[in-house]
Parts: sequence; structure tokens; C-alpha cells
Amino acid sequence: MKVAFDKIDITPKDYYGKPLAGYDRKERCLGKLDNIYAYGVLLRVKDEVDKEKHLLLISVDILKLPFSIVEYIKKRIIDRVNFLHLDDIIIHATHTHSSFDLTGEFYYQGGAFAFIKGVMFADNKNDKFIIWMSDRISQMVERLKNNLQPCKGAWKKEEFNPNLVVNRRWPLRNTMPYLGVISFKSLNEEKIIGLVINYACHPTSLSFKNNKLSADYPGRIIAKIEELTNNSIKCIYFNGPSGDLNPITTSGTDLKKIEEDKKLTYDQLGTYEHTKKIGFTIAEESLKLANSIKEEDYIENFKLKNYSKNLTIPMKDARYFSKTWFGNSLKWAIKKYFLFKIARFDQDSVNFPFFKIIRRNLRKYCETVIQFIILKAQSGPNLGIMTIPGELFDEIGKRILISSPTSEKNTFIFQNSQDWIGYLFPLKTYIDEGGYEPFMCFSPLCGQIIEIQSKTLLKSVTK
Repeated sequence: MKVAFDKIDITPKDYYGKPLAGYDRKERCLGKLDNIYAYGVLLRVKDEVDKEKHLLLISVDILKLPFSIVEYIKKRIIDRVNFLHLDDIIIHATHTHSSFDLTGEFYYQGGAFAFIKGVMFADNKNDKFIIWMSDRISQMVERLKNNLQPCKGAWKKEEFNPNLVVNRRWPLRNTMPYLGVISFKSLNEEKIIGLVINYACHPTSLSFKNNKLSADYPGRIIAKIEELTNNSIKCIYFNGPSGDLNPITTSGTDLKKIEEDKKLTYDQLGTYEHTKKIGFTIAEESLKLANSIKEEDYIENFKLKNYSKNLTIPMKDARYFSKTWFGNSLKWAIKKYFLFKIARFDQDSVNFPFFKIIRRNLRKYCETVIQFIILKAQSGPNLGIMTIPGELFDEIGKRILISSPTSEKNTFIFQNSQDWIGYLFPLKTYIDEGGYEPFMCFSPLCGQIIEIQSKTLLKSVTK
């Protein structure tokens, strides 16, 4: 088994004045707090019949990467290095709310109406940046191929929340996301050479008023580990199920008070000091967790099995009646029958639409994909990685983990991977409470369908 870690700077020289994504800001980018990067880890293993197999994991400091952009990046990579196939490559967006808009809806500034205008006329995207970024990523992958070294791997997870994260929907819940690390050691020196870090928290530690470029706390995690280890340990970060999990910055930790006034967590005015504190805390605990892995738990050879499931989600509302029905139905009707009729992403002329739409019998569907990867050990537990194409709510994430054939403690969920179709929330949340999240999604049914299809995929793997 061999592995290589690398990163490449994707901060363009003309970052000043580019539209930032994540909030309906009044201004474009007016400065920089830190650079943004693409990170990669390439693993060479064997498949079940002892043929050479590769797994490439890429994480990018961007709000979201829709299916069309992911497919484009993969093709650029394969054009440069011909040993990879589409399913061998996992591409993830860290979801920082202080990086560039690639899909157009944040192109205009000035609040909610400007955002709607962006959705309707989303042809002003950062296409030149996407092409340049994809070329940079493919260069990084070529370096990864040339720098593979013999290794052994192990992993560990723990519940971790020292007042870092709060559930913005249900503050009184005892939110306890998993912090997980996949550690790789060199065979010769038996030193840790790289870590895959997985945690669940929205990268919104910076205030919605911030107008400076930043990777948010995921970037500070990696920077801190490089500092603490004198650059001897390389890292890559993947966000776990955190659609409804916000960082705690200025809301305080009185959860009862937040329950009574949820604006405290929705409208936090976090600063770069909060960003560094959260990132450094996770970094230090990740190193501690990796160093606690016993030597006998490291595995010198994995066999890789990749399961992929393409699925379609219909553009329709749920059938129900509740106190939120009128508001939900009105928003959905405006979106489906007005915005989606005009929106440029539904036209062939747009290079990188933010939903991959197909039509069947005059109806529209969103096409997306989920994957489950198993790294099988000769003896002992196996490692599972699940990719999810959106912002998964915490409770659905827990149910998917419980369904995993590799068990909850040996499974990692990488959300916002291979695609972005919106927030993935329980249907009961939509019916009982409504909120802004359904308006951001392709369909209010996204969360329910992703949960059902993920469990179906995992059940087929088990069989």
C-alpha cells in the first residue's frame, strides 16, 4: 500500500472584487484573511482480485461544487493522469462561507432580492477561475502520483464538542459530533506522514458581515497541524454531517437562552480570532487522537471496494398539511413555477449549472450520486467512507452511520461530496417547522430520498 499527500494554492491574483458565496452580502471581496487551497491524498491499494487500485480524495476550500463542476475537474485530472477512473475520485467542498461564488446566485450584492436575481440570471459565474482551479488541481494530482510512498494506515473516532458546536434548530440537544482521523505512517520510519480529518461543523465561524477571503476554520486546522509538527505531517479535511450544526462564536453557551432566542446562533458575529480558536482546538485534538492509535491497529494492506449509486430526485413538494403548510407551499410554488422557469442554470448555454437536471415526461428531476467505499483489512475491522451530495442534518447522519456495514465507529461521512443539491433535512422538520433551508434545495424531498437511498445502498453492501 502506498500514499501521498499534497496541497495547492488556488487563491487567484485577482481575488479582490470577486463575489463571495454563502451570504447575501452587500459587498464583494475586499481583502484576504488567508489563502484558499485544494488538498489531495492518493492511495494505491489492491482490489478484491489483487489488481492495483487507486483512491483519490480531494477537498477544496469552496462553498459548494455541483455535479457539473465535479465532473469537469475529474475529466481534467484523468486527461493529465490516465490511471484513474471517475469513480476512483472523490471531490469535496469544505463549505467555507468566505470563499468564491462558483454558481452565480451570489453574483449580485444587496441582500435577499439580489440573491434571487442571481438565481434567476445565474450566468455570471466564475468560469475562468473554475478552469484555472481545475488545472491547478490536476497538477497537484500529478505530483501525488510521483510522490507515493509505502505506508500503513489506521483510524479512530471520538465524540468531541468542548463548546464548539450548537444545533441551530434544536439548541437543547446534546450535540456531540464525531471527530475522526485516518492516520498514515511510513513503513520505514514509522512516523505519521498524513492525516485525513473528519468533523461536523458549519464553516461559518466568520460573521455574515465578513467580506474577506478565508478558508474559515478548516484552513486553520491544517495550518496549526503543520505548525505543531514543523510541516512533517500533511493533512486534508472533510466536513461531516453538519447541515444544522453551527460553530459557537458569539452566541454564548447558555443553550436554554439560545432555545428561547435562536437569532443568537443564526446571527453570530464571529471574528478571525474565533476562527483560529475553533481550528486550533480541532487540530490539537486530531493530533492527540492520531497519536493515541495503537501500533498494532495499523494495517499494511487494504483491499478497496467502491459502490456507487446514481439517483434522481423529483422536483415536487411533499403531501401534508400543518401550520407551516401555507408558507412552505408559497415559497416552493414561487421557486418551482417562477424562479426555476427563468433560472439560467436550466439552460444548455450555461457552462456549469448548479443542478444536473434531466426531464422525463415533462417533469424535472435532479440527478446526483452517492458512494460507499470500503477499505478491507485482512483481519480486524474494515473502514467505510460514505459520500453525501449536500448538507446533511445531524440526525440523518447518525441514522446512516448506524446502518453502515462497517459499523458506526468505523464509518466516516463526507458531506458536500461529488455534488451539492442543498440542505438534506428530515421531512418532519420541513412539515412541522419550515424555515429557509427548503428554499435552498432542489426539492424538499432531497433529505428523505438521500436517507432512503443511502440505507438501500448500505443494505445491498451488507448482503
